[in-house]
Amino acid sequence: MARPATSRLKVNPPLGRMPVLQFVPPAELNIDPVYQRSIESAGSQVLIRKIAQHWDWDLCLPLVVSEREGGLLFVIDGQHRWEAAKLRGDIGQLPCTVRRYASSADEAASFVHLNQQRRALSKMDLFKAAVASEDAEACALLQALCDAGLSVAPHTNYTAWKPGMVSNIAGIEKAWRAHGEAATRDALRVLARAYKGQVLRYAGTIFPGIVALRAAQGEACELDILADLVGAREQAHWRSVALRRRAENPNLKYAAASALAVSDAWLEATGRPSGVRIAGLAEPAEAASEKAAAAKRAPAPFTPDAIGAGPEGDGMAWCDQCDMRVRADQAKGCKSRFCSLRKAA
Repeated sequence: MARPATSRLKVNPPLGRMPVLQFVPPAELNIDPVYQRSIESAGSQVLIRKIAQHWDWDLCLPLVVSEREGGLLFVIDGQHRWEAAKLRGDIGQLPCTVRRYASSADEAASFVHLNQQRRALSKMDLFKAAVASEDAEACALLQALCDAGLSVAPHTNYTAWKPGMVSNIAGIEKAWRAHGEAATRDALRVLARAYKGQVLRYAGTIFPGIVALRAAQGEACELDILADLVGAREQAHWRSVALRRRAENPNLKYAAASALAVSDAWLEATGRPSGVRIAGLAEPAEAASEKAAAAKRAPAPFTPDAIGAGPEGDGMAWCDQCDMRVRADQAKGCKSRFCSLRKAA
């Protein structure tokens, strides 16, 4: 007979000894470069200066410190806070949890464990915290989502989302700052209408294309047509097209690939260019279309039979090298290896 399931958590005995909380002057702390990360990088230096400039005791968690033989104290975790305190010069003491380890190898192992057990805050976590702190931009963005009939997903597991939930907060924030409130609001309404009643699994892929087209066209953008155009295709279709555009040009970012996908569909459906331009892309979709149209208007390539086919049988044909019409005898006597007429003749 199977044993009944239990919700009781089975735990292992605690390891190590409880640390001692001490307040230590920054000058008495040291760093072991054998296992500690270097702080010489530009990113670390920027972070240290930022912490020093905006010192906040509410954000200063206790440093994890090891006490070695002879009483020397070595920072295991909290190096940036320690460096910022030294940079300021007016922080007399730092809160530290002091422990003793059998060897420096055990210190290094503790350093690894401390960094492995941390989970970085997601953009959604930061956004929700910003809303809770009444940040003006975050609150305005949340209101825009609500006005469009959308909401922030509680997690990234789309299988448990309800229709209208989105998790692409970073992309929406970027659009808000780059294209403005009006374009972002319109794009959110288009997304909500296009897939009303559906779980927005690929909103993060589709939204950048919608807002890029709306921003390029301005207030003249026909939102109803755009919503119908987007909604006429499955969400997975847009992802597939965006991935294909990235495969064609690996330097494209996802947002740019999405913009190209929607722009191509807009041009195909309406016959009108979207106005979207992708930085760093040698030949956007509309430029390629214009190039193809220009090619149709260009003079036909020369063939031997073309000589004498000009107006009134004037015995002349177009030379790409000379960029003009020339006679057959001139073409035969041309010495340039690039002459298209001489080669054809």
